[in-house]
Amino acid sequence: MAGQTGRAANAFVASKATIAAALPMDEVALVGVAGPEKEMHAYVRFPEGQIERIDRGQPMALGTPIEISPAGVVLELSNGNATFLPPYPYGADPPPA
Repeated sequence: MAGQTGRAANAFVASKATIAAALPMDEVALVGVAGPEKEMHAYVRFPEGQIERIDRGQPMALGTPIEISPAGVVLELSNGNATFLPPYPYGADPPPA
């Protein structure tokens, strides 16, 4: 039902939300992407623990996102090079501890 709050997560969501060591806590990690295909935004977790929404073309400390898709985020760095932030693979086992 729309507007319903306080519902418990289903078993699939609960199991994926509680995987130990799924994200590297000492590195920048792409948590996920959302939105319509032409206007996707991403959620990035920083080593300090904060999670920020980033939009294409929005400059940030790491660089400027020039592409956001389900495949990941491409950032243009200040030196003109680009780097790729891949998402944690959906359905994959967590990385080794």
